[in-house]
Amino acid sequence: MATADDVAQACSDWISVFTRLSTDGVPSTNRLVQLTTEDVRFRDPFNDLRGREALHALLIHTLNQIQDQRVEVRDTAISEHTAYVKWEMTGRIAVIGDWKVTGMSELQFAKDGRLMAHLDYWDAATDFYARLPVLGRIIRFVASKASPPKQ
Repeated sequence: MATADDVAQACSDWISVFTRLSTDGVPSTNRLVQLTTEDVRFRDPFNDLRGREALHALLIHTLNQIQDQRVEVRDTAISEHTAYVKWEMTGRIAVIGDWKVTGMSELQFAKDGRLMAHLDYWDAATDFYARLPVLGRIIRFVASKASPPKQ
């Protein structure tokens, strides 16, 4: 069974994958074997996938789609087998230009200390879709109708 220190180290190792993705590149599948369980799950507003191969492909796609990508960790909290990480990601996406999103990840670790789930929580409507040229206008209009009148 992993100790709190093991979970903290596993969390740090996993966070380094994302904070160093643009400088170190995508980790090898051998490194993912060390860091994750075989059926690791990754979920964010765009994806819900399982398995190392799918995760590896997603990391490659992310690196290719977001130019000058940077992830900065703002805070972490660790419990018995789960870590919560508040982060800010910046970069440039072809369709919307400069991009910044703040989110939180729930990282669940197996008893052996390897990552078994990475669940991202962030507002895709505001932070992505509303920034798209045509769809963004529609989303902003609908959001304005759902808000109380400004005083």
